[in-house]
Amino acid sequence: MHGIVHKTLKEYVVDRTDDETWDTIVDRAGLEPTLYLPVSYYDDAEIDAVLETLSGMATQDRHAIERGVGRTLAPELLSTFSAHVSHNWTVSDLLAELEGVYDDIETATDDASLPAISSRLESDHGVVTYETHRDTTYCGMAHGILDGIVAAFDGDATVTETACVHDGADACRFRVDFE
Repeated sequence: MHGIVHKTLKEYVVDRTDDETWDTIVDRAGLEPTLYLPVSYYDDAEIDAVLETLSGMATQDRHAIERGVGRTLAPELLSTFSAHVSHNWTVSDLLAELEGVYDDIETATDDASLPAISSRLESDHGVVTYETHRDTTYCGMAHGILDGIVAAFDGDATVTETACVHDGADACRFRVDFE
């Protein structure tokens, strides 16, 4: 997985606790301490181990933690890939252009491990579909990224998960209601 995810997960934990708690999580997860670089790639198993350990130590379940990490990750992704996104867009504009932006990012990063993303606009809402080939789906993180994108675009919108692979669906789907 892209290092920006690993780096943001660490920042998410440290911002809410402290460096010592992060070190404890890494130790309990059986990982070696690592300086995560946003432009490098790391094993998904590290993310899974940290999320499982963190959810075992916290009062939140893994899905809620993933969603929080996704909210934190969204501004990082928007900043990293800002050349592909217009700052004048609204949330609905971004959803309308999402597949093209995503294709540009996939081509620019030459990353075959990215999940598949599609979107469509209806009159008062958008639908985003998230599919991944990974063993772990990270649906909560996808939900949080959409929440974070709405917040970053000062969008008056609500993101609701309408289907999830954890419930037997073929993909995770999110409805973005424009208010």
